[in-house]
Amino acid sequence: MKHTKRNSIIILIVTVLVLLFILKDDYHEIMFHLKNANLLWLFISIGLYFVYFLFDQLSLHNIIKQYNNKFKFQFSLYLGIITKFFNGITPLATGGQPMEVYEMHKKGISYSNGANIVIQNYIVFQIALVFWAIVSITLNQILHLFEYIPILQQLTVIGFIINFIILIVLFMVSFSKNFNRVLVTFFINIGAKLNIVKDKENSLKKWNEKCDEYYENAKVLLHNKKVFFKCVLYQVISLSIFYVLPLFIAWSLNLGDNLNIVNSIAASSYIYVMGCYVPIPGASGGMEYAFLGFFGNFLTDAPLKALLIMWRFMTYYAPTIVGALIFNIFNNQDNKAEKKEIS
Repeated sequence: MKHTKRNSIIILIVTVLVLLFILKDDYHEIMFHLKNANLLWLFISIGLYFVYFLFDQLSLHNIIKQYNNKFKFQFSLYLGIITKFFNGITPLATGGQPMEVYEMHKKGISYSNGANIVIQNYIVFQIALVFWAIVSITLNQILHLFEYIPILQQLTVIGFIINFIILIVLFMVSFSKNFNRVLVTFFINIGAKLNIVKDKENSLKKWNEKCDEYYENAKVLLHNKKVFFKCVLYQVISLSIFYVLPLFIAWSLNLGDNLNIVNSIAASSYIYVMGCYVPIPGASGGMEYAFLGFFGNFLTDAPLKALLIMWRFMTYYAPTIVGALIFNIFNNQDNKAEKKEIS
């Protein structure tokens, strides 16, 4: 929260620079495509984004129900909306999950259970992400969808490796008690050497107890394999809808002649794998570069840039703005309720 203003300024500066770069040569033609968008296909695209969002939150909701079944789907939707905001304004999208844990704690879910819910939801998301990445790489090897551009190829490979490593680490964190003990001991030893941790033995004891509690709670989803696979399916469906979204947006801009479901999914998967670890809020700059690089195999010049602007607004800027509004509305209501109770 302390860095919200700073991160918002960074996003604004990068966005302005990217827009200047995109619009400087083809401003009038780009604006022509945007102004003459087919409203029917545009509304269908917006509806498709909502369907993607619903399936994404169905995964979270089913995991929450394993720990506390009193919560309605509306709460999961609220968590998803504010996550779009906090992920959108923090580097590497790291702000949304801690806020989810905090919001769940306000509703009576312990921090350890909240952490479990968030990590397990991220695990099923990573499984879906890696699945589509493997499918897209296979499709590209067979159909040769993309022109070979060394830097894009290298960044995509790095992104795939990072995502795969994260998936393995998340499994270890969730389902290996010894791994967590080693991790905790390592960081506490470093803290003790730096005089950050004053009582090393007491800290080890306290955190080992928390590891035991976390491990016992983490087994809830592992033991319910039906829910686990259902959540993976929800995330696979969610990502597949998200990945075909550029095709529908292109149709709304009357630009879809060279696009189809296959190359839209493959290009979007490559973009997401490569761009989601750009260390700038919203991966600004990285996502745009990746989009131009991969969809540039099917569109060029003004049509490509018009598609990028519409896609980026629909999938990043609009959800971030809506998330900010929803969070502030509900946060103000909570603050008023707390003040009323105190008075």
